[in-house]
Amino acid sequence: MRSRPRPHSALLSAAAALSVAALVMGGVDAATAPAHRAQEDAPVDLASASGGAGSDVPVVAHRGAPRNAPEETLASYREALAQGADVLEGDVQLTSDGRMVLVHDDTLARTTDVAEVFPDRADAKVGAFTLAEIKRLDAGTWHREGFAGERVPTVEELLKLNRGRAAVTLELKSPVNSPGVATELAKLLDRYGLDDAGRTRFGAWKIMVHSRDKDALHAFGSVLPDVPLVHLTGGAMLGDAELKDLSTWTVGVFADPRLTTASDVKRAHDAGLVVYSDPVDSPEQIDMALDQGYDYLVTNLTGTATRVRDGKNPEPRAAGVVVDHVIENPSGDDVQAETGEHITLRNTTGRPIDVGGHYLRDGAGNVRVFIGDGYVIQPGSLLKVYIGKGTNSPTAYYNGYTTGILNNTAGDTIQYYNERHQIEDVYSYIAPLT
Repeated sequence: MRSRPRPHSALLSAAAALSVAALVMGGVDAATAPAHRAQEDAPVDLASASGGAGSDVPVVAHRGAPRNAPEETLASYREALAQGADVLEGDVQLTSDGRMVLVHDDTLARTTDVAEVFPDRADAKVGAFTLAEIKRLDAGTWHREGFAGERVPTVEELLKLNRGRAAVTLELKSPVNSPGVATELAKLLDRYGLDDAGRTRFGAWKIMVHSRDKDALHAFGSVLPDVPLVHLTGGAMLGDAELKDLSTWTVGVFADPRLTTASDVKRAHDAGLVVYSDPVDSPEQIDMALDQGYDYLVTNLTGTATRVRDGKNPEPRAAGVVVDHVIENPSGDDVQAETGEHITLRNTTGRPIDVGGHYLRDGAGNVRVFIGDGYVIQPGSLLKVYIGKGTNSPTAYYNGYTTGILNNTAGDTIQYYNERHQIEDVYSYIAPLT
């Protein structure tokens, strides 16, 4: 059972990390022509490429603040800046008329109302729409009704919103669906003076471009050869040979702290590369990245990450209810009636706490799991919040979903929100392989 207050320590052990080898996202292609290297002939200065250790490690706002606002909208980036983001991150795709927009998925189905506005094209790729068509879509309501009318932004709108307040890192997303996106992005960044390896006052590169597509990175580098590039791999740390190869034309590597050790991070540093974390959201996972020596903290929860980094209370709005544990893979069907997957909340105080209208989100942030009005957790007591169907009782509330949402094979991160949409707790778990 979790205890409070929770120390900032790496509670998820390296041994447990071995159980999530399924998170590995793939290695690097064997053959790559080293057509580009940021700052050719000048090795990366790891002490200044990131802020260094502890409180100087830059926090990268992954898709803005997607657990507080709809991802990759201007509302999300405004919130990330308000929470103290050092770097803003987004995914770049081209529209059919050659405009660059910020969208993560290949389609618009998950994060807009495209199925209502263009019902015959709901599953079409982003690049099948003009910018004017995309601007008709509501990109906010799916996240929460209060964001109704939020629009999909262009890359240029993000740059204008930011005004140099934070660094920016942009992913060339699925370039096969956006032919020419690499050179178009390079041209835009050049117009905004983001054309080299200059750094912000806190040590982050003002602009960094990353992608899983090496050809797209080389195409970008042929236009702006001085902008730092990172091949987006993620998961377990690459082998020494792959790190050495990447060091000839990129400046960094992505990895998952649940799958790496401090020795792995040192291997990357020894190869001359900085290390970006895959998204880390719970205080424990953020601590893991810091303790292992990661150079950049990539996160969906900028406020939590900055507070953990700075040695502060991770969730200062907490009223005393925490996620105690998660049953993500019950015996039988995940959403079977009465005994399916669920999240257990615990009142850590000596007073009753009304949790009516509170809700939880999974790591993907796509689904809200609610608690009914009038529910009160008694002092020191538990409330089980089920995903599927069942009979409500004073200690159990059922949401009635027909599909499970909790990750059974790798692990997940749960955010607990109060009725004012403020995060009160963040909890991560690792699912053991069977």
